[in-house]
Order: sequence, then structure tokens, then C-alpha cells
Amino acid sequence: MNPEIRFVKNKDIDRAKWDQCIAGSPFGIAYSFSWYLDRICPNWDALVGDNYLYVMPLVNNSKLGIQYVYQPFFCQQLGVFSTFVSTPEIVNQFLNAIPERFRLTDMSLNLGNAPTSSNFSIRENSTYHLSLQHEVSDLRLAYNSNTRRNIQKAVQNKVTISPVSDLTRFLEFTQTNLKEKAPVVKPKHFVALLKVINHSIDNHFGEIYGAWDAENNLVAAVFFVKTNQKCIYLAGSSNRKGTEQSAMFLLIDSFIQNNSGKNLTLDFEGSNIPGVARFYSGFGALPQIYYSVHQNRLPKLFRIFKP
Repeated sequence: MNPEIRFVKNKDIDRAKWDQCIAGSPFGIAYSFSWYLDRICPNWDALVGDNYLYVMPLVNNSKLGIQYVYQPFFCQQLGVFSTFVSTPEIVNQFLNAIPERFRLTDMSLNLGNAPTSSNFSIRENSTYHLSLQHEVSDLRLAYNSNTRRNIQKAVQNKVTISPVSDLTRFLEFTQTNLKEKAPVVKPKHFVALLKVINHSIDNHFGEIYGAWDAENNLVAAVFFVKTNQKCIYLAGSSNRKGTEQSAMFLLIDSFIQNNSGKNLTLDFEGSNIPGVARFYSGFGALPQIYYSVHQNRLPKLFRIFKP
């Protein structure tokens, strides 16, 4: 099958048809809905195939007059989405249809995309998924000994878990505690994240879990967003005391308990970092492979350029 692919500017995208495609895709995910993209990045256009049977967002910008496609923060996977199977051939067709005016492309694709195009360099990444369909007692059987020990440590430290209703407090906490771990994430990116959080909570597919110490201080927090029977661990962090008291272990265990028995997959959103991967796998989560693609069409003299 060779879909007829056309480039569509943002203002001309039929958002109803777009979101219908994402909602019906077996690999549809929160990042790819129009409401999410509208809030998380200032500029995005699209490639559309066969009247929205296939769609691929192109998040783009320009620097020094050079236009490029990039992967925005708080947006792990994009790529080709469809209610049909996106074969490697179709994924390649979409990648090769990216307009030539975009001289650089860095994009992470979704779990249903397996590119083979020789026009792109391709990198393998891992995210971790945990099916929550079973009873919590069965899910906890898959925890490793380190996870069990840390949950007990948090309980002994009298850590408690409850929702965070003050969004400004959550954002300030997250921004402060991610500053050292992810200095490339700037204040403007957190402003965009707050827009996503507000919309998600207002429409009842987002929630924030907080971990509180014995003096009722916030020591760890996570924002979860749910769409397409997937719940993404989108933005989470602990402060020093939260780390010392293993608060995040109890927070994740509480989320699992509250959502066990549901047709829902917890997507930990990473990671290629071994230590972070061990944390996720400690809850019984299993690695899932997705791919990133890169293409540089710049003249050789300009190839040191990085957006």
C-alpha cells in the first residue's frame, strides 16, 4: 500500500480527523493528540496520508535561517500513526516525504514504527511498560527485592501518598528538582508542560500523585496522563529527602494499587540510562523498543550546526 502523502500546515490540519486517527491507533499515545502538540511546542505541521488514515506530526523550528524538525521535551514518541499497521515501507515513505526545506531531522518514532530507510541514521531506544490488568497482589509478586525493601523503608519513614491539587506548587517542585538532572529543560518548557497538565486535569485524564514526609512536606511527585489505555509517567522528581526516604517507590506502588485490575498499561517513559531502567524494571516493567531517526541535509561546511 502506498498512501498519498501531503504536507499540511498547522492552520490547515483537520483536528477532528487527526485526533480520530490517534484515538483509533493501536500505538496512539497522548503526545500525538492535537491538544497535546498545541500546548507542548510552538510550531508543528504534519504529513497526512489518504485523508487522515495515516498522520505524522512534524515539530519544527528555525535557527539562523535553517529549518529543522526536532523532538520536543516531554514528548517521548511521535512518528507515523494509523488505525492500520504502519509497515516499515510506509514509515520509510513518510520519512522520505519530509520536505527538503527541513535541513535537519531528529525524531523519535512510536512503538509501531520500524524504519529501515537508508536516508536516515537509526538508533534503538527503550521504554518500560507494566500491564496493570492483574490484581495488585499479583502485580507485587513481580517486584524485585530492592523495590520491596525501598517501599518498606518509605513506610517506616511515615511517607504518605495523596494527590497534589496545587499545580503551581507541583511545577515549582519539579522545576527545582530537575534543574541539576536535566539542565537543558528550560523554564519555557515547564510553562508548556503546565498547559498540558491543566488541560489533562480539566478533562479528567491527568492526575498528580504526591509523596509527603512525616512533617507533611512534599518530597516526591509525578504527573500521570492517561489516553488510549496507556498511562504515562510524564514528569516526576524527588528532592533530597524524598530520595533518602525512598518516597518514589511508595508513590509508584500506590499508583499501581489504585489502578490494578484495569485495562491500562503504565508507561514509565524510558530509559536508556541503566540506573533509571533498573528502577522501572524493579516494579516488573518490561522493556519496549522504539527508534529515533536522524538526517542531516546541511552542506558539509554547516554540519557542526546544532539547533
